[in-house]
Amino acid sequence: MRNFLARRPTWMHFFFNPSQRLVGVFLIFILLPGTFLGVFALRVLRQEEQLVKQRTKENLERIAKEIGRELESEFKSWDVSVGLAAESGILGTDFLPEIIRQALEEPGDGILLSRAKGDLSSFPSGALLFLLDSPSALLPPTSRPPAGFFEAESLEIKQKDYTKAILAYRNLLESAKTEIRAMLLQRLARTLRKAGRLDEAADTYRDLQGMDTVLIGGLPSDFIGRSELCALAAERGEMSELGVLSLSLYRDLVGGKWLLDEPRYMYYSDRCRSWCRESQVQPGEFARLQMMEERKLALTRAAKEFSIEPRRIRSDRNGTHLGFWRSDPFAAVVLSENYLRLRWWPQIISSQGEDLDSVLYSSDGHVLFGSSAMEAPPFAVVQNLRIDSMPWRIQIWPRNPEVIQRAVRQRQNLFLAILVFIGALLIFGSYITVRIVRRELEISRMRADFVSTVSHEFRSPLTGIRQLGEMLLDGRVIGRKKQYQYFKMIVQESDRLTRLVENILDFSRMEEGRKEYRFEPLNTSQWLLRLVIDFEKEITTEGVAVEASSPEGLPAISADNEALGSAVHNLLDNAVKYSPGEKVVWLDAKAVGSEVRIAIHDKGVGISESDRKHIFDRFYRADSEITKRIKGAGLGLNLVRHIVTAHNGRVECESRVGEGSTFSIRIPALPTSEGG
Repeated sequence: MRNFLARRPTWMHFFFNPSQRLVGVFLIFILLPGTFLGVFALRVLRQEEQLVKQRTKENLERIAKEIGRELESEFKSWDVSVGLAAESGILGTDFLPEIIRQALEEPGDGILLSRAKGDLSSFPSGALLFLLDSPSALLPPTSRPPAGFFEAESLEIKQKDYTKAILAYRNLLESAKTEIRAMLLQRLARTLRKAGRLDEAADTYRDLQGMDTVLIGGLPSDFIGRSELCALAAERGEMSELGVLSLSLYRDLVGGKWLLDEPRYMYYSDRCRSWCRESQVQPGEFARLQMMEERKLALTRAAKEFSIEPRRIRSDRNGTHLGFWRSDPFAAVVLSENYLRLRWWPQIISSQGEDLDSVLYSSDGHVLFGSSAMEAPPFAVVQNLRIDSMPWRIQIWPRNPEVIQRAVRQRQNLFLAILVFIGALLIFGSYITVRIVRRELEISRMRADFVSTVSHEFRSPLTGIRQLGEMLLDGRVIGRKKQYQYFKMIVQESDRLTRLVENILDFSRMEEGRKEYRFEPLNTSQWLLRLVIDFEKEITTEGVAVEASSPEGLPAISADNEALGSAVHNLLDNAVKYSPGEKVVWLDAKAVGSEVRIAIHDKGVGISESDRKHIFDRFYRADSEITKRIKGAGLGLNLVRHIVTAHNGRVECESRVGEGSTFSIRIPALPTSEGG
């Protein structure tokens, strides 16, 4: 049986060894469950992400189909509304279906076309910028010029006799009819301008502008007057007047006040913009008019093409336009790209949810709504639709994919938190295990070192006291003088033993926070001299002297006489012990600012930089040959720091290996009134 127990299997040693048993518990109850939960969490994370993507895709495909049905229904509504407008034959806001009326409210958003008896008309007025049909209606008036008209033109153009031509035009004006009068005023103003009589020419153009509008060479008479007044202002360098006149003319031109043919409109539009830029008109208003003109130009050109060949979608350099029509009688509504982009497509698509973004493509792949992304957005779905017998395609995705991703991340974070927690447990368990083992080893080592050191410290004075006492008891010491020396040595060893006990007790009290101090004013110079004298008596046998420099007049301090004296004693004792072969240590006290500095200096072995970081720690002793030979518990400097800190002071160390050390205690000085 003993043999069986003596040869315990290897695997049993693991469970019977205390430190390994702790590791075994850690592996079984923390590491294995943590690994299992980590693998499980990773699998759930992967499955959860795929499930969310699949659900999102199915939901977006359903929404895309609903948008397709909504578009088809909307197209039918527009077709019915256009048919009603065609049957009514009345182009007026009050008689139009609601959806058409709303589309025609903003200039440039839409236009209603109607053809009756070959004539093409549009609504609302001013929606077009130029004529859609041939400009045959813009012919000069059919009235015959009066007698003498051609003679006046010959004087102006061929003979360049402007004075006689001006007189001839004015004579004709006296008896001219209204439609002829406008033409004569235009010729008269032109001739006055050629003659350099610009003020009279400007007045004549103003008269022409104020007349009832008639056509002169295919252009409205008031339009001719206003445009020529702008030209005169530019010629004369009157920038302020040019700005007012050109901006007003441009505003009416863009507003559709005059219907010109396309080439003339573009010519005069260019001239108006040039005049506005030259005169530096209001930049905001000018920019607004330019934007409106671009929109209306695109709509007018689309309406012109639509009147020739109706198509549902028209995408070209003028933009994308949507058309609805009825052939007999002909009526059509053309919606501009601006209206579709800002009001129509968003209204239809956002009906399925405002948290979606989408791109709508026509059959030729042109983007009708939205902006095509360079890369496919997260969770994007592409759905092919068939609306109004035409193929369409829509790409739809969540506007805020981070919301979906956040939901996934929340679940992921939950499982990641579990993984992190498990990892933290593993790390913490490992750390605690190592820390406990190291701490137990350190405590055991420190306890052994402390007990050994204190035992040696106690053994020396106790041995000396015992030996001296035995000699006195056996009568081997003869003579009162000799006996007195032995008794004195017994007292000194007892004092040494008492200090050792007091140091240990003080350390215990300080660690537990039970140490009490009795503060009182001290005459620093006298107090230090007494300390030095008492210390020299103790080290008489060492053959070392203390050179003290403690001048009279040092500021008084508030201190516990015994505690602070013990701190100074410890530093002096260290200076002697760690200065083998040296015969002197020094104590220097002086006032430094509002403090008293007590410095103990030796020329001993010194302290290395690495050891200086730890010399005030409890039980710490430098690892050197001389330190090993010198007895000590590693408590002295720790007690010094505790005591000095309790006195609101600080202790400092300066040292070089082989050159000695200087320990300085700095204690706040009492004000003169208190210390005197």
